[in-house]
Amino acid sequence: MDNERVVGVELERLAATDPLAPIDPQAMLTRGRRSRRNRRLAGAGTSIAAVAVVALGTTLLPNLNATGTDADTAGSTADFTAVPGIPRGEAGTGVELTPAEANRRCALRYPDIKRQLRPYDTFRAGQVRMYDLKPGVDAPSAYCIVPGGDKPSAALVEAARRDPVPTKQADQLRNCSVGFWTDLTKWRVLASDVDPGKSATLVAVSPSGNRYAGCSLWAKEPPRAETRMHLNSTIVRAPFKAETFRSTFNVDAGSHRRCQQGKCVEQHNRIGLVEPSVVRITAQRIGGGRHEVPVKNGWFALTWLDTKPSAKVGGLKFTAHHKDGHTEVIPR
Repeated sequence: MDNERVVGVELERLAATDPLAPIDPQAMLTRGRRSRRNRRLAGAGTSIAAVAVVALGTTLLPNLNATGTDADTAGSTADFTAVPGIPRGEAGTGVELTPAEANRRCALRYPDIKRQLRPYDTFRAGQVRMYDLKPGVDAPSAYCIVPGGDKPSAALVEAARRDPVPTKQADQLRNCSVGFWTDLTKWRVLASDVDPGKSATLVAVSPSGNRYAGCSLWAKEPPRAETRMHLNSTIVRAPFKAETFRSTFNVDAGSHRRCQQGKCVEQHNRIGLVEPSVVRITAQRIGGGRHEVPVKNGWFALTWLDTKPSAKVGGLKFTAHHKDGHTEVIPR
């Protein structure tokens, strides 16, 4: 090689001019070649060792960019456990059941009640059904919210008990999940309304779009279930039936009057899907209170506790405000 010839010539020159002991140029050249070869091997070994360290480091160091199972599922299943024989999530609710299956589910949820449910034309998971009680023997009334397949944890039940009428939608979905025994925490709220400290109501759609939940939470509702969810709460399968404003508010369903010692209050609680031309709905007591809610793509939720209801027919009116400015009024 050229480099070796250069080194050899230089060694010959040094040998000729060096005043010290004679030097064997060929021997020095041989030693130089050996030293050079050793340095090459050492360098290669260092590179191989470095690659090995990198590879070992890749194997042993934690994957800082990974999103492992714990990160993905943290908190997603700890709040609910499976119910024997019932599908989890939305698959276990909103479906029609045989009377035997409805009674089996209610027995799992309320083992202290030894009665069967009253006979009904239909039974559905996510629906309230009354027990067939014996007068003078059983309590005056008892009902079952036919459960789905997600039993809430004790911590979740306690959170709902401490805050029965939340103002945040996420907490409302939590309480409704406790009431239905169905995990609604990932469902999308289409409309909601809150009367702080008194009541809350919402309508939500499942992730697949195949289930709708209407849920009403009342502060004064007897806590028969694990949450103060009102009896008109329900889960249904899609499609959600659309109504007109007039057909929705021209019935008494959703309005409840309670009187005690001559003092009355009236609770108005409605959800639904009306004409998309409606932009807001107003409930107004003549000479008194007023409550208004927005309507988005036809979806609305309304809850209002009227503490001074009128005793006269027509003392309350509901008004729909349309996009083009015209209104519809329904007196109650």
